[in-house]
Amino acid sequence: MKLRETISLAHQTLLEAGIDHALIGGIALATLGLNRATADVDLLIDGANRDLAIEVLQKKGFNLTFSTKEVLHFDNAGYLDILLANRPMSKAMLDNALLIKGAKLDIKCVKPEDIIGLKIQAYTNDRSRELQDKADIKALFELHSNMDINKVKEYAEMFGEWNSIKPLIGK
Repeated sequence: MKLRETISLAHQTLLEAGIDHALIGGIALATLGLNRATADVDLLIDGANRDLAIEVLQKKGFNLTFSTKEVLHFDNAGYLDILLANRPMSKAMLDNALLIKGAKLDIKCVKPEDIIGLKIQAYTNDRSRELQDKADIKALFELHSNMDINKVKEYAEMFGEWNSIKPLIGK
């Protein structure tokens, strides 16, 4: 299944089930103006909706291949990764996500500073991602110079990364 079809099917399925969701990952980057190759759709949902999301997505042909209390990975009807918002900070990301109006789809996307927070978390968990994630962070700052620097600093300090993020944003 093509990415556009995967996004549309996952979005419509979650919407019909009343599950709030927002883009994260590579498609969110593209939505925010930074084109990057990606092979899957990444979404954020409230962790309280985990079981319902599994149920409704499986009914639409998604096959659950991996599951923890933090993430869900699906294939078959398209590659779909869902991050479960279980903590106040990730729930706030979902609550503050922006509605992006598209030609064929209106969908929420987390804010650029929240994408940066997720990228910092990702590369501190897997250092092989660091160069690409830092390049994405720098590019997001160039595209969205009006973002909340204090929020970015909060994320960076959470992972002990503020000193490595400051040069990327010219601070």
